[in-house]
Amino acid sequence: MTELAAKQEVMREVYAYFREDERYCLLVGDMGFAALDAFFERHPERTINTGIAEQATIGMAAGLYYAGLKPIVYSQIPFLTMRAYEQIRYDLCEHGIGVKLIGVGADNYFKILGRSHYVDDDDVKIMSVLKNILVLRPTRESLAGDVARMFKHDGPVYLRCV
Repeated sequence: MTELAAKQEVMREVYAYFREDERYCLLVGDMGFAALDAFFERHPERTINTGIAEQATIGMAAGLYYAGLKPIVYSQIPFLTMRAYEQIRYDLCEHGIGVKLIGVGADNYFKILGRSHYVDDDDVKIMSVLKNILVLRPTRESLAGDVARMFKHDGPVYLRCV
């Protein structure tokens, strides 16, 4: 089995797009700051720590999209995919809204924190049920192409990484 790309690798690749287009904004579920330093330090006006409020974050992302921005949501996989599932289904997928979701902690990376912090591969299964969403699982080898595909896709995308 090929290893998934790490969050640091993913966010370095994402940053290249973010840096070039001021319409991108990053909504962060109160985590990941080491992987997100460039975003917070160089673009504080469009990088927002939304706290532990994934459902509300998806609603905010949908509103920002309708306001002409290009939201990216970054959070731990179980909280992004399970806690905010209904909002992703209705706010993003049913309307084909181009919000990009980045879930971190795949392959049970956060297992030491307890069952609430890891999901095996349940996230892929439940996100694949949704209509109008592209699900990506980049490896180091496919990362550049998968991130490019994410940003080219005209609709919601869920990208998972370690």
